[in-house]
Amino acid sequence: MAELKFNNSNRLSQAYIVSAPSEQERLRAARRIAAAAVCNAPGDRPCGACRHCRKAENGIHPDISLIQRLEDDKGKLRNSLLVSQTRALAVDAYVLPNEAAGKAYIIQDADTMTTEAQNAALKLFEEPPRGVVFILCVTNPAAM
Repeated sequence: MAELKFNNSNRLSQAYIVSAPSEQERLRAARRIAAAAVCNAPGDRPCGACRHCRKAENGIHPDISLIQRLEDDKGKLRNSLLVSQTRALAVDAYVLPNEAAGKAYIIQDADTMTTEAQNAALKLFEEPPRGVVFILCVTNPAAM
């Protein structure tokens, strides 16, 4: 996969769908987009050198959140992302960022969202708070 770079003159979109054969590829691309969303470099983003990029690379940036399927009471992953997770995401998206100028949410297995969860997320994805980027990782984009 080619290195993702965003020109500083181009504003990031509010949402991206990342589809790739392997989960590792999807997450690598999603993390790169998330790093670009929090990067404060004047040139191409992510720069890989600023404090925000280094934190994003190490997976410790407070303004980048990973949303995953929850485990059930037996410790197995649920089949889908739940509407309660989407609602919690919507509440958190309106909280100001901790360090960066914006926030990024990586939604892993977004194609497993229940219909209710998709409906709850629709308005948020269409009209997100300023500076918020949603990255939906999917195996099958047609399932969205």
